Amino acid sequence: MGSHRTAVPAPENPIDTTLDDRVAGALWGVLIADALAMPAHWYYDGSCQVVDDYHGPIEGYMQPKYLLRNSIMNRSNTGGGGRGDFEGDIIGSVINHGKKKYWDPKEDGYHYHCTLQKGENTLDAQLVRLVIQGMCSKGGAFSSERLRTEYVKFMTTPGSHNDAYASTTHRMFFANRAKGMPLKKCPDNDSKNVDTVDGLVMGIPVSLAYSRESSTQAHQRLKSCIATTRKSKGCYEYAVQLDAMLREIIAGEALKPVLERAAKPWRLLLETSTKGPDPIST
Repeated sequence: MGSHRTAVPAPENPIDTTLDDRVAGALWGVLIADALAMPAHWYYDGSCQVVDDYHGPIEGYMQPKYLLRNSIMNRSNTGGGGRGDFEGDIIGSVINHGKKKYWDPKEDGYHYHCTLQKGENTLDAQLVRLVIQGMCSKGGAFSSERLRTEYVKFMTTPGSHNDAYASTTHRMFFANRAKGMPLKKCPDNDSKNVDTVDGLVMGIPVSLAYSRESSTQAHQRLKSCIATTRKSKGCYEYAVQLDAMLREIIAGEALKPVLERAAKPWRLLLETSTKGPDPIST
């Protein structure tokens, strides 16, 4: 998060890793990155806001601030998706038990993860673990039916996680469930807050697990994984793009050329640092 970085030179004798090693490293990387980034979630002012709040760049696990200026969590709908009122009890009673007080519009704006400790994972990363655990219990096979059952159980069990925040996706799902809708019909979309990058995270273990299989097979599993919690064609389409990148990296390709090839069809340029070597080039 700092403005100055020192690139770490590539080792003269890189570690010879197996495909299984790289898959395991990628899974650990998801959870580590989530915990590192958690204190700066919903920071729109960039590195200057990070430096102001944490007295320097984030260089390790840090405790998130309790109060957060410009937080809009207390404008969010506690009974469903998007912004709304404080009347609903999806947050607090159905999911994120005991956390509704942090959404109160009459109170100061709380950090979205004010209840987490340093190094603790957010709800969405906890759900990545749920996908991993479910697949490991069945020899690596993914089942959307099993994930749906485990998702509902996890979300509705008090103490299953410690996060104060749950995105629109989860609030809409459980608002629909509270109306008596079948679980397969509970995933929803508000045309704004569901087609978002957090929709790609739960699919990462699926991509990695099926990296040895055909992309067609992997994409079918990805689609059903994403559809477990949200109705989003956009998230599925981008998950396919991410799957292709992960396959190349897991196969041993360097990160930078993989990113450059992925960016080219979108006419995106990867900006490199003017203060020294690009950290991703090594």
